[in-house]
Amino acid sequence: MRHICSLLAVVHELTEQSVRFDLYQEIRRSTVDRELLRQNAQLPRHYFDFLFHSGVLEVENDPPYQPGITRPASIGMNIRSLGGNVLFDMCFAPQTYKLWQNTDASLEDLSLPADIFEEYVYRLGAISRFRYLGRVDDPLVATSLGENDMIEFKRDFLLSKGGIIKTVVAFANSNNGNLFLGITDEGTICGIDHEIEQYGDPDKYILAITQYIQDKTSPFLTPFPKISLKKVDGKHVVAIFVEVSSELICGLDKNGEKYVVIRTNNRSVVVKDPHQIGEIYVKRKLGSEISRRLGLL
Repeated sequence: MRHICSLLAVVHELTEQSVRFDLYQEIRRSTVDRELLRQNAQLPRHYFDFLFHSGVLEVENDPPYQPGITRPASIGMNIRSLGGNVLFDMCFAPQTYKLWQNTDASLEDLSLPADIFEEYVYRLGAISRFRYLGRVDDPLVATSLGENDMIEFKRDFLLSKGGIIKTVVAFANSNNGNLFLGITDEGTICGIDHEIEQYGDPDKYILAITQYIQDKTSPFLTPFPKISLKKVDGKHVVAIFVEVSSELICGLDKNGEKYVVIRTNNRSVVVKDPHQIGEIYVKRKLGSEISRRLGLL
């Protein structure tokens, strides 16, 4: 497979600091197949040159492209969806250490066949992660899928606070997940506009949800759930994306007592067995594969 595929940049604008281009994927078999991956993309010049020097990027430009001096760079593949094709963001940072925190450029929403994606990861020495695996931003897509191990619906915020914390903790302890406020259990979009009116401002409403999740979970969720407001057919819906945590996350009840929740199929289940809680803690700290190898699970 190696070296029969390459990225191709058709340059539109070139300065000493940045490059604006259309990005294609070329596969060379008996013929050359070209597919547009990203139109009107832009990268800082030194990252563009890093791709060029790595041998994965070819450039169409008149006059022929002359790269600058190679500067160190680190590349991370933020996987958002897996299957026959991989949907991902290509993220760039000056160094591998804290790559995800120091990302200062990216090419978003790229899609490649799984084997070609793996080829680029190998050739670039890139780091992959499943940060956005399972993320669903569109409420209509979520309602078409229905509640499952990665999707949960709540009618509102004010009357569903306990259930919201249970779901957030369950996703953090089990798998990435999407919680939507303003959708019934049956998948009907009812909206939370009446609650926004009570707070008088959408930003204050989102801040209240953020503060409540922060106050009712322990330790502090890192990364913190991504909370956004969506509008569907004139109704507002809150989308909350929770990433699985490397820590054991607990909810706090009205007395400040901690409890543990995990996701089982389409339900958030409170765990009371100390042995099971211990297993979850080990998996969070060491990872499930290492835990099995050590005979701890």
